[in-house]
Amino acid sequence: MRVVLTQPSVRGTAQDNFTYVTRLLDTHRPRLESPDVIVLPELIGFGLTIEQYRNALVELASRYQAHIIGGSHFRDAKDHLVNQGLVVAPDGEVLASYEKANPYFGERDHGAGRGNGGAHVVLNGVACFVTICADFFHADTFMRFQERADIVFVTASSVSRKPTPDMARARWKHAMIARAFEQTAHVAVSDWAYPVGGQNELPASGVAGIAYPDAEQPDNLISTLGEAEIAVYDIDISRGRMLFADQEARGFAIAGTRGHA
Repeated sequence: MRVVLTQPSVRGTAQDNFTYVTRLLDTHRPRLESPDVIVLPELIGFGLTIEQYRNALVELASRYQAHIIGGSHFRDAKDHLVNQGLVVAPDGEVLASYEKANPYFGERDHGAGRGNGGAHVVLNGVACFVTICADFFHADTFMRFQERADIVFVTASSVSRKPTPDMARARWKHAMIARAFEQTAHVAVSDWAYPVGGQNELPASGVAGIAYPDAEQPDNLISTLGEAEIAVYDIDISRGRMLFADQEARGFAIAGTRGHA
């Protein structure tokens, strides 16, 4: 599966964000070569209505003939806001909706409440799970799994109060590597680049990258975007499946075994 991760270095209004990401993808289009999935960062659609947000994702999906994991926006749930994202197919069909169950920091200042959590979705025959930023660190997110995913997608806005992004990047790397082994899945994260302002103008940490469930060398457990704004990964999902089969044979399987993550 060919996955495109994004890490935009510019953040403005939602319209500006989508314009910038489109320009970014167009610039790198020769590298994309028929992507299966394009992943956007959290709250890229901040300020858009659900109709405007969905339309922006449908346009991207049609333009690149790819599934879009659309970051998120705030949906009005009457008594509070919900940090919600959509997965859109190349033909414009909405395949899944995912929500943030654990609003973090500045989101609560905007009136965000608890959402229903991540979503399982099958993309081109590959079992995927999509979750939003802070939920990735909550064990409950994975304890509720009733089926294993080949890829865990995370749409993030990794704000940090530290003077540099180093601590946040280290924590995300360790968490991604651990989750990849635990869930026998690739973990793919899109984020905003450092030092793009996010919640309450705190900077994002630029943690986009991919962790591998069964790397052959320690140095290959994770690949990060660093200062890059886009990266293309060809994911061999058989690696995670073979690792799961091996774990299961040894009584060590965790992924998809409800209540044992």
